[in-house]
Amino acid sequence: MTSTGLKPVPQPKFDSRIYSLAYPLGGNKYGNLKRGSMVWSTTPAIPFGYSDVARFQFLYNPSTITATYSMTPDTSVQAGLLFPTAYDSTELRVPLSQTVEWSLLFDRTYELWKQYDDTGKPLQDIGTYGNNPAVVGVKADIDQLQQFTGMNVGYFTDSQGNQEATSPSLSKQQGIMQPAFSYVFFGDSNNLWYYGYISEWDVTVTHWTQYMVPMRCVINIDFTLMPMQNSSTPKQTANTDWSLPGNGKFISPTGSPVVGPVGN
Repeated sequence: MTSTGLKPVPQPKFDSRIYSLAYPLGGNKYGNLKRGSMVWSTTPAIPFGYSDVARFQFLYNPSTITATYSMTPDTSVQAGLLFPTAYDSTELRVPLSQTVEWSLLFDRTYELWKQYDDTGKPLQDIGTYGNNPAVVGVKADIDQLQQFTGMNVGYFTDSQGNQEATSPSLSKQQGIMQPAFSYVFFGDSNNLWYYGYISEWDVTVTHWTQYMVPMRCVINIDFTLMPMQNSSTPKQTANTDWSLPGNGKFISPTGSPVVGPVGN
């Protein structure tokens, strides 16, 4: 897909007050907790024709992370033949029978606090992208994940067969979900991280304001792992590396270093 020159919409920052939490085992110490994020991979190309990568920031790291490794019955032998071995330089990149699942909590209570008048009208403008959390609450974070999974991209093609990206807006809520190769970091690139794409996600709004603005939500994510090359050398014959916990020094197939999360 050719680039449209459009940059993805940035996710609004979280209110700094929600980070003023006591460290679990730190006595009277307070500070910011380490948190993770997701970022699009730049290989083989930035998804959906955008000119830059999109990020999905976590408010907190999940309390549990479940990784599942399996071999599909009856097709495990066939699937095994698709990957490189010591005697075969196959480079077909297909999804592994391995997934990661986790849940995320988002809370925009501080952003919404006293931001509506007695008639139910917001005191702030909804913003250029329609995602001001002081107006829409956690819908800003839901919209961000929809953008991350391609749901804000037009699915009609032009005369040359190129898929067209929409203008930078998060107004669409029911677009087609599409795979986007990406990294997920739980904390930072020195800790647990994976490479693959979101294959399924669901969101449950758990709390509303009196004006039906969603304040809190839980998002459950299923992430399908993809094999990674262990060298930047094109058409190399070595086996692929699985995206397991690493030290943040894996090299992508184009030789670009893995980029860790950027806080907001």
